[in-house]
Amino acid sequence: MYNNVLVTTVLITLLSACARKENTKINYAGELPPGDTAIIFAPGLITTNQYEHSAPAFSPDGNRVLWTVVDKTYRGSLYEMIFENGKWSAPHRPSFADSTSDDYYPGFSHDGKKLYFSSRRKMPAGYADTKDMRIWEVQRTRDGWSTPLPIDTTISSGKEYAHSVSATGNIFFSVPITGGNNMDIFTSSITTDQKLSPVQLPYNLNSIGYEDGPFIAPDERFIIFESNRPEGIDGSIDLYISFKNENDSWTLPVNMGPKINSPAAERFAKLSPDGKYLFGSNRNMSDSNWGFDIYWIDAKVIDEVKSGTKNTPQISDTLGNSILNNMNSQNSEALSTGLRDWLSEYPNSLDAIIMYSSALRTQKKYAEAEQLLGNVSSGFKNNPAIILETGLVKIGLNDTSAANALFMPIVAPGPRQVERLEYLSKGFLDMERFEESEKYFDQSMQLQPNPYQYLRRARTYAALGKNQKALVYAGKAADMGINSRIDYENDTDLQSLKKDPGWNMLLKKLK
Repeated sequence: MYNNVLVTTVLITLLSACARKENTKINYAGELPPGDTAIIFAPGLITTNQYEHSAPAFSPDGNRVLWTVVDKTYRGSLYEMIFENGKWSAPHRPSFADSTSDDYYPGFSHDGKKLYFSSRRKMPAGYADTKDMRIWEVQRTRDGWSTPLPIDTTISSGKEYAHSVSATGNIFFSVPITGGNNMDIFTSSITTDQKLSPVQLPYNLNSIGYEDGPFIAPDERFIIFESNRPEGIDGSIDLYISFKNENDSWTLPVNMGPKINSPAAERFAKLSPDGKYLFGSNRNMSDSNWGFDIYWIDAKVIDEVKSGTKNTPQISDTLGNSILNNMNSQNSEALSTGLRDWLSEYPNSLDAIIMYSSALRTQKKYAEAEQLLGNVSSGFKNNPAIILETGLVKIGLNDTSAANALFMPIVAPGPRQVERLEYLSKGFLDMERFEESEKYFDQSMQLQPNPYQYLRRARTYAALGKNQKALVYAGKAADMGINSRIDYENDTDLQSLKKDPGWNMLLKKLK
């Protein structure tokens, strides 16, 4: 078989928000269409016991499909199948694949003439070198594929991940954020006559947590993305959807519900080119199935979600952008003021409540945070994020016994244990309670070692002036495979480490 699997999500269609292409007849790997229950897509062919790390990207004419598979070092490879003479070819690497690098997240342009993908491959002559992820494009030719080129550096200069392109040529993608967010969604234009610097989508499309894998509808009437915001089912990564109003403002995102989401992590939403189905999921990982499986469902589910959100308010752009700017700059006092105003408009915004409590903790305003959390609606009382945040506030108030009583059941073994341990580790680190933070971080890494978590922790310690700790964690990240010397030297969050004698020892581990 090919490599090792990750995830996918749920392929949806569109009835009213986006017209179906009824004349497009696509053979979906010989599978019978799904109904209103998500089922595994193409088991044994595209969905395997390996690690699928994208939704399948079908060309608009239905004659090609590409997807991502990752191995246990999280190295990504693209695979494709071609539909000829009434049957699909076996899965194989496309002709533009680079065996010396890794590729992810395929997606066709609306006309099918180009494929976009993310890659760390070596830059061609005339481009500044970067070993981090950026977006590339490759032309579809009569004989297969042309030579890939990076898209315009105004749009993608490095660290751009999963992407989606609308019919008008606007591209939406995710970018790691250093100022408190894990990843946020940005947009730009890839039309030939206009290259725009990326613009960050407003709060609360972007939250304090993780937003990734955006799918933009061809007519841009809705966007689906994955997030670990506290509204998730059982605290997991779920798919959320926001609709665009007639004045081009976005509605507050809503969780897409149990037809789409599960206690597992749902990711990589992609609508089929005929608008009939939605793909993706993270379900079914087990001892015998190292990766996750791709699911699909009838896209009528989008209209069902939309019909239940008619009274969802639109995002207040001015206030939302102010919150976003203060969140990214880590200005906790200004952020608190903005969140207080936001909650006066949107009192049931759970993400804002959690972020407000976190900002108050950073300022050691524990009594205010306790009052805030004590006033949440009864429907939020048992939310895992509320419980974790309440426990951290109790620690700040020196009520350790009450905090531990909250922590013990919530971090017990289960599907979300690692994420909750990581939340506590970060929370204690924000409060500069390093011993407790180390305890929970070590527990999470014992369960699920992750080099990116080590590197993220190194950056945090560097920002706190804890150079020795930062170098230890950067070294662990390097030992686990994140070992590009140019990336470490150019990492703005690690610049303070260059004055430390341990920096040269770290460089010896890098390539």
